[in-house]
Amino acid sequence: MGNEFPTDLKELAKADETTHPLFAFDNWRVNALVPPLLLSLAAMANDSPLSFLLDGFHVWMHEFGHATAAWMTGRKATPLPFGWTPIEPDYSAFVYFGLLLMFGILFVAGFKERKPWPMVIAVALAGVQYYMTWRMLPDRQEMWYGAFCGVGGEFYLSTLLMIAFYVQLPEKFRWGFCRYVFFFIAASAFLKSIHFWNEIYHGREDLPMGSMINGEDDNNGDMNKLMDAYDWTKSDIRHAYQYLGYYCWAAMGFVYAIFVLRLNLLADWVSAKFGPKE
Repeated sequence: MGNEFPTDLKELAKADETTHPLFAFDNWRVNALVPPLLLSLAAMANDSPLSFLLDGFHVWMHEFGHATAAWMTGRKATPLPFGWTPIEPDYSAFVYFGLLLMFGILFVAGFKERKPWPMVIAVALAGVQYYMTWRMLPDRQEMWYGAFCGVGGEFYLSTLLMIAFYVQLPEKFRWGFCRYVFFFIAASAFLKSIHFWNEIYHGREDLPMGSMINGEDDNNGDMNKLMDAYDWTKSDIRHAYQYLGYYCWAAMGFVYAIFVLRLNLLADWVSAKFGPKE
């Protein structure tokens, strides 16, 4: 397509025609058919004898839930793939401003390439980071990164990765192909968590007490912390994660509708009108 960027919506709808359809971000068939197909394949994979191959990714999604919440409050955290995320309790300016720098780089790259969604994501993340670091009480921060956001990450991180399927990131991310892999892994983790917590909500499974490393008797497990340190009841926990699942489904449906109906072209048109000129 060269350096020309269409400012007419009809031309904008054809902006990816020189790209292979599977790597294009404005191919209607890909946007409409691929996400439901990948969700179906992930569901079948979860029910197959080879589902154990995905368990490591599911555990890591949980640990990244803890880690991302900690990072957004300016704490150092290392998500390890065997069920443990050490988090330093003290604020780290290196973590805070390092993340802020990354958000700034994402914003500038999106601005230079006239891609509005990376800019929106960068601003939103910077806003969440500011709120969680400077406006949220320390006890509340610790509840989020130390207890709730492990399982919470299984929901919201996997949802964000699936939503990111539609987002055209700057070229250096090579997101055109990688998004398929990340969507499949995220869908597998999301569907597994949705099923498990639906069983808990309806009383067919017990709350997962304890921790992966030290077993059910570990009082330092996420559910133990929510009940013992933050006075959550079992009913509170069941409802919180069940409804978090509902919200995640709603968010995915909303974004799916936007891109299938091609309402996203309006943002691209605004970016083309008011972005930097070549």
